[in-house]
Amino acid sequence: MSRPEPGPGAPGFTIPGMLERSVARWGNRPALTARRPEGDRTLTYRDLADRVRALAKGLAALGVRKGDRCAILGPNSPEWAQAYLAAASAGAVCVPVDSLLGENEIRHILADAEAEAAFVAPRFLDVVLETHPDFPVPEKVILLAEEKLPGREEIATIRDLMEAGRAHVAAPPPPDPDDLLAIIYTSGTTGQPKGVMLTHRNVVADAAACSQAIHCEGERFLSVLPLHHTFECTAGFLLPLYTGSSITYARSLKSRDILEDLQASRATVMLGVPLLFQKMLEGIYRGIGRRPAPVRGAFRGLKGVVRAGELVGRRNLGRRLFRRLRERAGLGSLRLLVAGGAPLMPRIPREFRRLGITLIQGYGLTEASPVLAVNPEEAPVDESIGPPLPGVEVRILDPNAAGVGELAFRGPMVMKGYYRNPEATAQVLDGEGWLRTGDLGYQDARGYLYVAGRAKNLIVTPAGKNVYPEEVEAEINRSPFILESMVYGHELPGGGEEVRAVLIPDYEAIGARFKGKVLSEEEVEALVVREAQRQMRAVAAYKRAKRFLVRDEELPKTSTRKIKRYLFKG
Repeated sequence: MSRPEPGPGAPGFTIPGMLERSVARWGNRPALTARRPEGDRTLTYRDLADRVRALAKGLAALGVRKGDRCAILGPNSPEWAQAYLAAASAGAVCVPVDSLLGENEIRHILADAEAEAAFVAPRFLDVVLETHPDFPVPEKVILLAEEKLPGREEIATIRDLMEAGRAHVAAPPPPDPDDLLAIIYTSGTTGQPKGVMLTHRNVVADAAACSQAIHCEGERFLSVLPLHHTFECTAGFLLPLYTGSSITYARSLKSRDILEDLQASRATVMLGVPLLFQKMLEGIYRGIGRRPAPVRGAFRGLKGVVRAGELVGRRNLGRRLFRRLRERAGLGSLRLLVAGGAPLMPRIPREFRRLGITLIQGYGLTEASPVLAVNPEEAPVDESIGPPLPGVEVRILDPNAAGVGELAFRGPMVMKGYYRNPEATAQVLDGEGWLRTGDLGYQDARGYLYVAGRAKNLIVTPAGKNVYPEEVEAEINRSPFILESMVYGHELPGGGEEVRAVLIPDYEAIGARFKGKVLSEEEVEALVVREAQRQMRAVAAYKRAKRFLVRDEELPKTSTRKIKRYLFKG
């Protein structure tokens, strides 16, 4: 499959320049599709560009000027995409807002960014318009829909803005590559979100580099992750547009809807967090477990053939042997899954590959637009985050005897800094453009990178031994009876930290294993603790958790599924 040529100076493109380039190359190809009860609605690249130009002129007619902040609040949709592209084309600064945040958190972001304009989905309109002395309302509010909201006819819709733009002759002046494109508020795993400032050059450079690392021209993407998350915005939205691919927006995160959307769209590529792919894999195996004994036996036999093939260098036997299984599971068109946002257990991509689907892991930070490294499709290393993207430099800061140190990166996708926070910027970004990630890792002789854990999560035992919680969690989570775990350090009076773990039982798996028997709370707790201790035999004794807390509720997470570890520290 051919790859799109980034062309000379591609990192210097702006977002409107990137869109015009794509229209010139692929004008009649489908760009965005929304699945709706009345039937799918698709915009071609030419349709999309026409609407974006009109919306950008509409924003100019409304008084939005270069550098004004324009918030976008709502679920994934073609309207969200058009709002982002239009604001960028008008020279405004996009402020994507997480729709899962609480009302005051949303208002805080709008106030902190000093948003002059906001595209808002109908269900969030009251949140944005409600007056509050500490949270000023954006002066210009546009409904992120084409139809008026009953009782709120005074609020302009995207259609109204488009019509105003078509009547407004003058196009806004184009942005420059180093103009601010977006302020992305981090999800706040430490409780203190910061506004990451990304320029047009940053984001287009990242999309261009990704296009060189991943085969994705003319693909069909299913968009599942929220667009306010930089991973989905760059790699699941702008990268497809950069490469002439089409995007279908999933109706929800429910497994049934995703499978139906995969089948209907014939999607070939999907981005997701590790938990999503783990659930997909478990769903496939549950379906096989319900089949008659001869079918289950045949499946085990074919998996044995695939594993034997791996031993002699045949890595793709599953693509042919499990074709019918993938089709029955609704995954017949999928060829590539890309995981990001959290560590991926190596067994997950290995199992998908045996079923004939490639799952690769990448790595990045919002501060880097966000992708910095990704595994190559043709030679993935399941334990690794892959080599750096083209044009990305890496350093290992203060490595220990094993070569593990803090990962630092430099490249055209690295942020301008944190919005109105020079002190925080100076802590992670030096004068030469090196971004300190806070992640500990190392690089092997082939250039592949490995993440050992977060520097701030590192546990130091009384004996001075270093424990990476993520390593221990990966072993504990191998148990089928443990849904998830979190390993943390508890400070001891005499100095150092004791390794402890929070365990969440997988009640569905426990129920399936102990059919007809109701386990007491104490029996469930004893079971998962024994399981954790058994799994931890794979790590050194000093790394093993000494005490356990068993919880019924899922661990508290940010909207991007990162555990809020700071709540358990101490």
